[in-house]
Amino acid sequence: MPTLSSLGIGSGLDTATMLAQMKLAEQTRLTPYTNLKSGYENKISAWGKISSALDTLHGSVKKLKGEAFNTLLVSDNKAFTATATAEASADAHDVVVQRLAVSHKLRTTGYEDADKSLGDTTGSTRTITITQKNGKELKVELKDDQTSLNQIAKAINKQDGDIRASVQRTDSGYQLVLNSRTSGKESEMSVSVKGDDKLGSLLNTKEGGRHVDPDNDDALIPNEPGASDGMISVTSAQDAELKVDGIKYTRSSNNITDIIEGVTLNLNAVSENGASEKLTLSADNSAVKSTLQDFVKQYNALLTLTTSSSKYVPNDTSGLKEDEVAKPNQENGALMGDGTLRGLVSELRTVVNGVYGDKNADYNSLASLGITIETGTGQMTLDEKKLDKAIADAPEQLGLMFKQHAGRDGLATTLNDVITKYTGDTETKTDGIIKNTTDSLDEQVKLVKEQIDKTQKLIDAQVERYRVEFQNLDTTMSELNNLSNQLIAMLSKI
Repeated sequence: MPTLSSLGIGSGLDTATMLAQMKLAEQTRLTPYTNLKSGYENKISAWGKISSALDTLHGSVKKLKGEAFNTLLVSDNKAFTATATAEASADAHDVVVQRLAVSHKLRTTGYEDADKSLGDTTGSTRTITITQKNGKELKVELKDDQTSLNQIAKAINKQDGDIRASVQRTDSGYQLVLNSRTSGKESEMSVSVKGDDKLGSLLNTKEGGRHVDPDNDDALIPNEPGASDGMISVTSAQDAELKVDGIKYTRSSNNITDIIEGVTLNLNAVSENGASEKLTLSADNSAVKSTLQDFVKQYNALLTLTTSSSKYVPNDTSGLKEDEVAKPNQENGALMGDGTLRGLVSELRTVVNGVYGDKNADYNSLASLGITIETGTGQMTLDEKKLDKAIADAPEQLGLMFKQHAGRDGLATTLNDVITKYTGDTETKTDGIIKNTTDSLDEQVKLVKEQIDKTQKLIDAQVERYRVEFQNLDTTMSELNNLSNQLIAMLSKI
């Protein structure tokens, strides 16, 4: 008699293949849920791309709200440099730098050893106090074995205050140098030592330091203050002095922001022969053009995304039987028919097709600047020659058209509000419509995942039941086959 060699040994059936096929059939129960999950995830991805494109467009819109029309070209000058913000105005100014602000610097005389103690052995601590005219104070306490130049400098710097200390090696020996981090007369330092007269005789300074001959620390310059001070003046504290448009100003810093609105003056040197230099601030019309070019580019990129995301392709019904239903075309956009997306596109196109600024102005719409909008796709086309003429003829009209003016919103301010409505505002920590929409979709994905997990457990349980039934069938058939073989053997002997 032939023997059975298949997986279904008892039944003679290929139960393993049958079980695999049943499992595949059961798995189709997941298809509606996986399709739903995939659809939600595709929508989330599409909204993510649109949100990113809106953020990029927002950058250009923010510039059109003011920065692009307030960008100024600043002249190059020798005695000073200048930078301008959006608050500055196109203008010209005469500037004379008469004196630079200087920070106070003191030094000791030279010593052979920077690690040798310079103070008395008192058995207690001494206190070094450094006070500036602006009221800032730095104190350090030192023990008997902490009075060398290196140790004093280390203790001062450890405070991380407004005074920096260093030990410098010179031809006349090691010197302790104290340097104020701030400039101007208010940075002038005085030094006092309490608890150590020997160290005090070297450091005590009340009048800004001794003024000595550069080649001889013992040779005092006559009629200069600080003759009895312990430390030597390297540079005296000094305020900056300058004239702007004939008016004299004194400042403690060489970086000055409060003379010309929106302009920072950085003083570099005293003006040659006391002659004034002309600071000119002129409008940079190239910034307007480049910003509008970028605006058109980013707007078109956004519209391309929204169009592809909402694309509808008719179903292919060719070859379908009467009882068959056509499936949605795979080329459809992830957000096809989405009401939120339609609302976004509608609002954007309404804004860019509007009229702004003065009604009687020659330039009060994108079309008047040479930016035409295709009716069907919404895509923009820029005529650079027409834009150049508009910028050259009436740049102020372009500013009024885009910026808020006389209580009326301009194109950029209106578009800014629309974009913020959909993307949210990080400053006020307000979520936009897109964030709320994707949050809702995320929740739907979670629910579908839970349903998929539940269904998968049911499928696994059903497949296990099939496996047990096949196993029982194999066992029963095996027993019947054995019985049949025994009967045949017995009958053959009769």
